[in-house]
Amino acid sequence: MTLVKWKPNRSMLNIFDDVERMVNQAFGSNSISTEGSFLTTPPMNISESDTAYEVELELPGVNKNEVTVDLVDGVLTIAGERKTQEKSEKENLIWHEISYGNFKRSFQLAGEIQEDKIKAKFHNGILSLNIPKVEEVKPKAKKITIS
Repeated sequence: MTLVKWKPNRSMLNIFDDVERMVNQAFGSNSISTEGSFLTTPPMNISESDTAYEVELELPGVNKNEVTVDLVDGVLTIAGERKTQEKSEKENLIWHEISYGNFKRSFQLAGEIQEDKIKAKFHNGILSLNIPKVEEVKPKAKKITIS
């Protein structure tokens, strides 16, 4: 029987990075594309009131001209790209967590909405959408005088 001395070729920090990457891939936080660049899913909040849906996406470092919002058959799709910064002064980058690349979020809105009255605002890296619901038609009550 031959004894072989085990020499780990990675540090513990790299093992934790691998575990974090697997968890992120499993739960959709970040994933690696085939080209090796990171694709990100921006965090999003959706709230509902009696009159509208409110949607907010965090898009730091994204220019509003690089974001599209489409509504097709009740499915709202928000897509865009965070472009890579030039690496002129970052040759000795030690840690890299900022993700670049394309992103896309799609979801179906429940209920009837007023498509022509949707408003979008982009301010300080936050995309806010106001999606008004169709107003319920309430029967009008008319008083009839008795003679």
